[in-house]
Amino acid sequence: MQTISRGITAKDRKAIEEILRSTDFFYEFEIQTALEIADATLAKGEEKSGYLWMKIVDDDGFVAFANYAKNDFSTHSWDLFWIAVHQNSRNKKLGSLLLKAVEEDVKKAGGKILWIETSGRPLYASTEAFYQRNGYTLQASLKDFYADGDPKQIYARIL
Repeated sequence: MQTISRGITAKDRKAIEEILRSTDFFYEFEIQTALEIADATLAKGEEKSGYLWMKIVDDDGFVAFANYAKNDFSTHSWDLFWIAVHQNSRNKKLGSLLLKAVEEDVKKAGGKILWIETSGRPLYASTEAFYQRNGYTLQASLKDFYADGDPKQIYARIL
């Protein structure tokens, strides 16, 4: 059985790192950035840090999370920074469940658009297909943004 809940605790930090490492998708600096965001959230709380978290716990423990925030430069746009499912729990539709929970939370807070940035490397083809299946459209592609041959793909969905 799966439980979706908002927020993280100090004991969740290790699981966040484990989930990210299990995917083999992220650069080391990206993992460290996610952990810095978790640390800021844990130190200041969601309201003061500005970072919100949604997680899924099932029989295997903490297996998926999303991290998102209101974009301070917009009246109604929000950004999804992270969404990740542990490699051992993939193909169970957990990512879609998590994304829907984030969208509902954003809508409750008055958000109208959710923006997502991801890599355009071939490794991320399944990630881009995931966003497209969930109603997101590619808004821009920034060539060689992350590294040579690694564009930033910017997706959005009106909620």
